[in-house]
Amino acid sequence: MIATPETHSLPTAGVVNSLFQRVDGASLAVFRIAFGIAVAIDAWRYLAYGWVRDYYITPKVHFTYLFFDFVQPWPGEWMLVHYWVMSAVALLVAAGLFYRVASVVLFLMYTYILLLEKSVYMNHHYLMALLALLLACMPAANAYVLPLGARKGSQTVPIWTIWLLRFQLVLVYAYGGIAKLNYDWLRGEPLYWGLTNLPGTGATIARALSPELVAYAIAYGGLVVDFAIPLLLLRRRTFWLGFSVATVFHALNAVFLHIGVFSYLMTGAILIYLPPDWPRRLPRLWRMHTHDALPPRILALLRGLAAPNPASPTTEDGGDRRQRVVVASLLALYAVVQLLVPLRHLLYPGPVSWTEEGHRFAWHMKLRMKHSVIKITATDKSDGRSWEIDPRDDLTVRQRRKLETFPDILLQYVHVVRDRLRSQGIDARITVDWRCSLNGRPQQMLVDPAADLAAEERSLWPAKWILPLQDT
Repeated sequence: MIATPETHSLPTAGVVNSLFQRVDGASLAVFRIAFGIAVAIDAWRYLAYGWVRDYYITPKVHFTYLFFDFVQPWPGEWMLVHYWVMSAVALLVAAGLFYRVASVVLFLMYTYILLLEKSVYMNHHYLMALLALLLACMPAANAYVLPLGARKGSQTVPIWTIWLLRFQLVLVYAYGGIAKLNYDWLRGEPLYWGLTNLPGTGATIARALSPELVAYAIAYGGLVVDFAIPLLLLRRRTFWLGFSVATVFHALNAVFLHIGVFSYLMTGAILIYLPPDWPRRLPRLWRMHTHDALPPRILALLRGLAAPNPASPTTEDGGDRRQRVVVASLLALYAVVQLLVPLRHLLYPGPVSWTEEGHRFAWHMKLRMKHSVIKITATDKSDGRSWEIDPRDDLTVRQRRKLETFPDILLQYVHVVRDRLRSQGIDARITVDWRCSLNGRPQQMLVDPAADLAAEERSLWPAKWILPLQDT
């Protein structure tokens, strides 16, 4: 039998060797199956709702990330093919077939989509790209694979695989809670404005009760839950309480905040906090109560699922120590990067919900609501002639909505206009009058109206042309 250590307390002695202690791979395999199915379903949703065409084929302009301008959509209708292929690869990962190749391909295909269009960024896209990366680096197909992909050998995995996934999920909750520790969230915004002004089932329910009470309940409940869930999940005695709280929390988010597949993904993912052999215990319990009612073939299948590989090692394997040190170092590097990246907004002046500098890849979710009036003016430097630029001529509805939220997307659009005018022999000065209301505040200037944004370059440094928020 495989030794199942008390995995809910981090090892303290012999850290490197402890990371390679072998545990049952059943839990990791179930995570792989759930993740692969989730990616496939998400891809089908994008195809069914026409989002692939709306986000990647129809737009005339694509807002890429800094240093990744070379990432461009496939020509013609090939983005549709990309999504169909990605869904098929995701199912291969779920089935454990050709896993080493399929998992790497899935990571590359999903990351390509993540980098393709900044206006489509969502936190769950980033999370799924990270999980795809982690699974590509793990022996997650050591158990529960289709017969075609089955192979002899150990069904165990090093314990670092389990803890790395747990760590990644903890960060989502923890940084989600940290991000909520701001003045607006603690006064119930932007939830109150959304519940009183936006359509939807959640808003209708809130208006039938008390929008203010519902807003405060979600705000403070979400804050407490974000910090409490990891603590509850990491303790065996409180796991089911944490699981119940998380399930209710994500269900409410799905109803009131409409955050897509994220809620369902997080609900299923937290099963990784159970002991690594938990999937094998279920058939045993079920068989105990249904032994007389099941056909012999079904009973034989359940025995195969419930019984771990008797030849599997029970403690550490005999792997090369230098290789272990390298893997442990890479794990530490990954952890440091994941801990620091969400905090980079602290390097920029002003609230991140206003400047948006450091907003992405930081688990900032539903923290602000902006209402903007933007006027873009181009002035020919040679003769002083001025005219207004209308983004509706170039951008989709979603892109315009993001342009009215993110100053960096505005700057990229100004550069598109600048380059187009230069191709016509016009050297223009481009200024922007941007009046913005953040979370119900009175409108104020977000961008310096005297700044020539055509002369400003994209950079990691703080944007001096963004004006500070007056009422913080």
